[in-house]
Amino acid sequence: MRVYADLHVHIGFSNGRYIKVPSSKTLTLENIIKTAKDEKGLNVIGIVDFLCKDVIEETDKLLDKGKLELKDGSLYSERLLIIPAAEIELRFCSNDFHCLVFFEDYEKLKDFRKIIKTYFNQIDFSCPVFRGQISDFERIVSSFGLLAVPAHAFTPYKGFYSAAQRVEEVFRDIEVFSIELGLSADSKMVSYLCDVQKRSLLSNSDAHSLKNIAREFNEIEVENVSAKDVIKSIKENRVVANYGINPKLGKYHKSYCNRCNSSFNLKSQNSALCPFCKSRDIVIGVEDRISWLYKTENPVEKPPYFYTFPFELVQGFGQKTIKKIIDVFENEINFIKSLNNGTFKNYNIDENVVQKLVRFINQDYTVKFGAGGHFGRIIFE
Repeated sequence: MRVYADLHVHIGFSNGRYIKVPSSKTLTLENIIKTAKDEKGLNVIGIVDFLCKDVIEETDKLLDKGKLELKDGSLYSERLLIIPAAEIELRFCSNDFHCLVFFEDYEKLKDFRKIIKTYFNQIDFSCPVFRGQISDFERIVSSFGLLAVPAHAFTPYKGFYSAAQRVEEVFRDIEVFSIELGLSADSKMVSYLCDVQKRSLLSNSDAHSLKNIAREFNEIEVENVSAKDVIKSIKENRVVANYGINPKLGKYHKSYCNRCNSSFNLKSQNSALCPFCKSRDIVIGVEDRISWLYKTENPVEKPPYFYTFPFELVQGFGQKTIKKIIDVFENEINFIKSLNNGTFKNYNIDENVVQKLVRFINQDYTVKFGAGGHFGRIIFE
């Protein structure tokens, strides 16, 4: 069977306390679950703040109330599987990067937290900083049999490839089965990279708000809908499709000058200067960074990458229009699938909206590139 999974979602507020600052009080565990099930149409969601004590306590309360179910180590809310995960900040050669770890068993998560908490100053907030060596992290991850995935690997801030050139430079004692692309890259852009040839690619939302859940997600072949089986499928390269925004829209796609606010491509890694004002105060874009990494001449074919429709980056798609579309298609994933598999129909949606959607299907639009922390825009001229 196949499931739709967004495996990188943040909690903002839990157990009466902010977990991620700044954030919203509406970004709670219960609201995330409801949005993922009813509005987005996900089967699996990975929540990456499960090292926080408040999140664990809130989860236990929901289990006691019968709002969540624990079965063979996996957490469920009716048909939705919730995979406990953590986003952890690591350091390699004075450069910081983020790494996701996923847990097959909720109770083992609690044991993991007891052992690893001595390596953190503030484990009860989002993205805690690991104070040990990479080898310490590997030893603990290995002892618990966890899946470790470099998060938003190609982005300039806390991305893995802003710290290293190859996975094996950093992780020598654990096997890295998968890499998370991030919003400014897709599988086509990275297909020639040596690091991705034998590894699955994940496209996740990294959502910091309810509306952004499932803006990127994965279609995964699984034997059973359990945390253990989803993680097993990722390790075995059974991600059959990725769904995400056009990477040109990602807020770090192009390189960017903070001095003159220009976006551009750099000519080489050795000349990191703004071509317009010659400033060195630049943010290296994902497109440039990927071009500098080690490549192979015989790439392995990766699963298809389908573009989602980024409502907030297209003029004319307000909340009323979005609600109408979701009501018609039952959920957002059904809508996205219809745009990509040729089954989209009007269904009494406003004609101006339909025209834009048809043009999106036919890729008849212009993209204003994202850069320097600013998302791009889709323009229908």
